[in-house]
Amino acid sequence: MHLFPKETGQVLHDLRSVLFETTKRNRWLLFIQIAIWMLLGLMGVGIPWISAQLITEIQNDVGEQTLTLIIIFWTVFSAFLSPFHWWCWDLAWNVNHHLVGFYNDRMSIENLKDMFKRPQLALEGEQSDKIVAIIGTARDHIQAILHRLGQTCSAGVSFIIATAVLLKQEPSYAGILLLFLLLSVWIKSWIEFKYNPDAELDQMRIKINAEQTDHLNNLVNIGSLGREEEILSDVENKLNENRWRSFKVLMKADIMRSSNYLISIVSNVVIMLLAVMDAVKTGDVGRFILVTGMARTMASEGAPLSFFVGTVVSQTKAYRKAMDSLKYDHKLDLKVGRERMPSGGRIQMKKVTFSYPDSNKPVLKDLSLNIKQGDRVAIIGNSGMGKSTLINVMQHAYEVQGGEVIINGKNVQKVSAKSLKAIISYLNQHAVFWAQKNIRENLLMFNPKATEVDLYQALSAANLLDEITQKEKGIDSKVSSLSAGQKQRLSLARALLRHTPIIIMDEPTANLDTHAQTKVLMGIKNLSKVKGHKPTVVFASNVPAEIASANRILLLENGKIVEDGSPKKLMDNPNSKVYKRLKKYAALFKGE
Repeated sequence: MHLFPKETGQVLHDLRSVLFETTKRNRWLLFIQIAIWMLLGLMGVGIPWISAQLITEIQNDVGEQTLTLIIIFWTVFSAFLSPFHWWCWDLAWNVNHHLVGFYNDRMSIENLKDMFKRPQLALEGEQSDKIVAIIGTARDHIQAILHRLGQTCSAGVSFIIATAVLLKQEPSYAGILLLFLLLSVWIKSWIEFKYNPDAELDQMRIKINAEQTDHLNNLVNIGSLGREEEILSDVENKLNENRWRSFKVLMKADIMRSSNYLISIVSNVVIMLLAVMDAVKTGDVGRFILVTGMARTMASEGAPLSFFVGTVVSQTKAYRKAMDSLKYDHKLDLKVGRERMPSGGRIQMKKVTFSYPDSNKPVLKDLSLNIKQGDRVAIIGNSGMGKSTLINVMQHAYEVQGGEVIINGKNVQKVSAKSLKAIISYLNQHAVFWAQKNIRENLLMFNPKATEVDLYQALSAANLLDEITQKEKGIDSKVSSLSAGQKQRLSLARALLRHTPIIIMDEPTANLDTHAQTKVLMGIKNLSKVKGHKPTVVFASNVPAEIASANRILLLENGKIVEDGSPKKLMDNPNSKVYKRLKKYAALFKGE
């Protein structure tokens, strides 16, 4: 039998960790949950025990005919006792579901808190949808663990008590039932662990889904090759084949599992016949009720007990595996203080050095710069030279190993994260929005106090107002109705709504067509034209038109700034590296 894996000690240790993690603030709820299931388990042994005691007291005062009727009544009643017991199980399950929901909600909050605390560097290798999926999976595992743990307590208590009473009253009956239960558990273990129909079905689903995803990712190729009908025919054939195979797997599993039901029926009939014969022979109806009641409880609780235990073990291992994938190196945590960051857009970096984890090669080396309030700074350089790293270090998304990052005269390590974020808006090349919220709601997420006038002014400055007002629902339209370029301009509008003195962007027009780039660039230029608001704008880019919108260019090579100046100064110097990179686009810089 495979009730426990070989590493039982590790599983029990993991289970303790799981329970501690999920109940560290709400242990009393776990006690309520366990108490509900324990009471339910005691009901299975309490009803026959109390009934036996009552009949024993009166059986000497009633006639033989009455005792016969009692035997018949109890035999029939026992048939209805199991459904009633399972109805109580369903009721307990619903109550338990509410309690477990509370656990899951708390766990989600704890996980989100952990995600919010992590530096950007710790999240870069993990897509947000992957993190959400892992948290959701962990919630499912926790739910299964806590449900089955309660059921294990309930079934375990009633099974142990029933077995103990039966061993004392009728050892032979207990022996017969134990043999049948062991046979049933062995068959179930063999079916689930050797044949494992659920795993086979999962593999079939994974394979068919992977093949369809592969086709979806190659829609352009399929269309250019003219193989649409061939591909569709192949998919349809495989789906039909998969459906038939699934049916055969399920039927085979059901036929094999039905042997357990047969064993249960045979064991119950054998015990009931023996008990009736014994009651007729001895006339002890109280003992008959006690023995048959305990036998029924022992059989009904013993059968699922191994399943509950196995589920707790497997779900615990799965939960720990899911949570392990969310771990990260806490050495990456950012150093923060409690001081308040003053308002303003002055940025300084003094001999900053930064290396990625597990890398001996610094990406930034003794880098120093000074950016004044209101500057529009373009950071340029070849791929891999550290542009994105620089702007992430600048906004304290990464922790430097040497030097200082100073904003408005304050070292970013000494100010609170909240006050630092309050003065910086960050836009990357892949604008992300709340898919469940419309355009208005997405804007208000960045400034809940914004008025209708504020929203329209921000959209106008981002060069997006006309296109949104032409939509049927206007500003209440879904974000999904916007193109990639429009979404990028909407992210500019969000930044403007915050009125932050610093706006940092990472290749804001990358992956956009020329028309969309032009629209976004107009929005970027408008950042400095909003009345009463002239933010410092810093962006990493290699797009010539984008670079031309700056009033200062920094060329980054091998982690150091090798050239720094206005576009006019650099483009008027034939010996400048910036001029040599951009001389084909010199016309773009004439207006600077």
